[in-house]
Amino acid sequence: MPLGARCIYNPPMETHIDAYVNQADGNRIGVKLLNDGQQSALQALGFTSHEEDTLTLPVADDAAKAIVFIRLRDLGVAFSAGREWCPAEVFEHLRDSGLLDGPYLRVAWRTPQQFTVITA
Repeated sequence: MPLGARCIYNPPMETHIDAYVNQADGNRIGVKLLNDGQQSALQALGFTSHEEDTLTLPVADDAAKAIVFIRLRDLGVAFSAGREWCPAEVFEHLRDSGLLDGPYLRVAWRTPQQFTVITA
């Protein structure tokens, strides 16, 4: 997401996010940082710098991915919506499979500069 993007929200409460999962297919989870608010917490989970504003963590299988997703959700990290096995779809697949449960923050873009965050 470009620098300066702003959050569009559903009234009456604004949902603020500091980071979102931008990759979750395969054996790697990628988290894009919007600021440095979650960086140390993510590094404590084992995430390492991949690019300037992206952290990654390898995972062995869906069970390991589900454990990381639970921790990310509990930190308030959102899951990106989009096409074909986007992180939000992967979260829902793992939830449908019984590997995790509960709601999560789903982030979707209206334009390159505006996004909506909902609880799904």
